[in-house]
Amino acid sequence: MANTGFGSTIDRIVNSSLSDLLTKERQDEIRQIGKAWDFYYGFQEAYIKQYRGELKEDYDDKDKPTFNYTKAIVDEYVNGVMAKPVGFKFKSDDHQKVWDATTDPIRFFKLVPFFKKCQRIAEISNTCVVMIRYNKDTRLCYFEEIRGEFVHFLPKEDNPKEIGTLVIAYLFDTGIPEPTKRIMKRIEVWDQNKWELWLASPYAGEQKLLDSGPNPYGFIPAMRLMPDEDDNTFYGISKINDIVKVNEIYNNLWTSLIRICVMQSFSILVVKSDGEVNLTVAPTRFLKLENTAEAGGASYITPNPKIAEVEAVLMDLKSELQNVSHVPTEVIASARGMTTESGYALRIRRIPIEQEWESRRMSYGPSLRDLSRMTVAVDSINKGIQLRPEDVSVAVKFTDTVPVLAPQEQLLSDEQDLRYNLITPVDLLLRKYPGMSREEAKDVIKKNQEEMEALGFNNFGDDNETEFERLKIRMGQKEQKVNAEVGIPPKEKTE
Repeated sequence: MANTGFGSTIDRIVNSSLSDLLTKERQDEIRQIGKAWDFYYGFQEAYIKQYRGELKEDYDDKDKPTFNYTKAIVDEYVNGVMAKPVGFKFKSDDHQKVWDATTDPIRFFKLVPFFKKCQRIAEISNTCVVMIRYNKDTRLCYFEEIRGEFVHFLPKEDNPKEIGTLVIAYLFDTGIPEPTKRIMKRIEVWDQNKWELWLASPYAGEQKLLDSGPNPYGFIPAMRLMPDEDDNTFYGISKINDIVKVNEIYNNLWTSLIRICVMQSFSILVVKSDGEVNLTVAPTRFLKLENTAEAGGASYITPNPKIAEVEAVLMDLKSELQNVSHVPTEVIASARGMTTESGYALRIRRIPIEQEWESRRMSYGPSLRDLSRMTVAVDSINKGIQLRPEDVSVAVKFTDTVPVLAPQEQLLSDEQDLRYNLITPVDLLLRKYPGMSREEAKDVIKKNQEEMEALGFNNFGDDNETEFERLKIRMGQKEQKVNAEVGIPPKEKTE
């Protein structure tokens, strides 16, 4: 093998001793991540328990219901953050053009589905690494997402709190029929000074250096997306393992409940006799007992399975799943959660998931900011312009997910805000027509006011009147109208 700076690292990866680079906790975490992906994709039947003493034939024959709450919860986390438009506003127009040109191929209207995929990976794999590549043919940057379990970080020698080396290693199928060449391992290593790309055969124990070179950027062109940052490692923290545990227990309890219903849905016939009993099936399909002694007898024993108690446990598990995930009820039990509610009620009920979304925005926001900065820097450096990521100024804005108020609630809120000068009619018009400028809104209101005055409509009521006085006037008018309809003469005014 060629003598390179990453030689020892490559040797350990190729020789199947990658565990030397990982702690035991990280190895266990990677195994849990694999299980979480199985649950997300619906491959949950393999995790139904085979109890001690249960024959393989019985295990294979029993029904194994599975409920993919893991996918529903992860998708709900994504729906409130990356599945909605994310805005990037650069201070420099040139930087804005670079970013727009980079994301244009992966943009769908105002959405970037690539970010949605990255968040899903981060929620399940705890970490998603986005590599920033540069295509010399198109002269544009592009992104490549890497699952966290395929990425390994080595700290700097002088500062263990910072990443010194990034290792990306994963197996892939080449499609070549020859067994020694069918499965290969791709290894990519970066630090601040250099990078290398290797291809290795785990079966033959051989490796080949495909490409290498100095790092032209002075930084590793990679960004980490994490649901929550860990204080002790370079990987993120996710609650996916807790969700998978409850989901697994739920599936196993349902399997046991169905087994109980099947096995105990028939009564057991008990025959007592001092002598030999011949049991035959009569032509009319009823049991016929022959040679039964007088002291004998027959009776049925009907099992009484505690199905109601098991159902109660299942409902408690579903509630616990909701408590752990903080998702709304309709995500886990849509039939019970589809209720028509007003805006205020929706806001109150969705406080837990809104807090989850806001927590993720606070975690993903800085990462997306760093991604956009590094993208502009990588693009500029490849075009001969030296630029550091920290010199790029950009603001990241997520879409608001707070439920809108019902029309009646919004009307009351606006009336209150107008009365205390918290908003103006201009703000109301801008809310209705977001594309309108503030000056245009003022002109529209002024023209409407002039038109109303020309038609003879002026201010309705005196501004100094209290709400109670206006209510009294309206009630009095209504009373006079009702009296006139039934023929009651109006009351005379008293001086």
